Amino acid sequence: MKSIEARLASLEADLRAQRDHTEVSRIIASYGPLVDTADRPERARLLALLWAEDGCYDIGGVGIYEGREAIALAFEAQHFSQVPEGVCHIMGLPCINVSGDAAEALNYSCVMRADGGGHFYPWRVSANRWLFERQAGRWLIRRRTNRLMTGDPGTLAMLRNIDAIMAPPPSG
Repeated sequence: MKSIEARLASLEADLRAQRDHTEVSRIIASYGPLVDTADRPERARLLALLWAEDGCYDIGGVGIYEGREAIALAFEAQHFSQVPEGVCHIMGLPCINVSGDAAEALNYSCVMRADGGGHFYPWRVSANRWLFERQAGRWLIRRRTNRLMTGDPGTLAMLRNIDAIMAPPPSG
């Protein structure tokens, strides 16, 4: 039987892992409401704070944006006008693997647009690979890669990271 100290250390490690998983999930979940209210520069800057200062947002079919300022500016051209027309980013439940101060997550997202007649339609359906790092005790996005679900081999290769994320931890 394990000592009380060993059991307590194991419980603390489990709690730490659960907190990390919850925080990474919370960041992904917060992306939708933050981007769906990003209709002006100050709102876009709030969204960009999810990223590390030198983080990257690779939006398939749109562009690659490096650094918080570039990420915030990425939304001005098209997105600012979409918000008042009706746009909704639905973030799928992520699969997450946390390893120390780094984490990887995969999820799907669907952007819904209003048709002007009280109905919505799926406008963009994507796969997402998120890389996170803990900086000064806070989880931040290091890189988000977003790819349309068109059957593209690169998108499928990105999704195959699920094999590593879902692999059982080494026993021992």
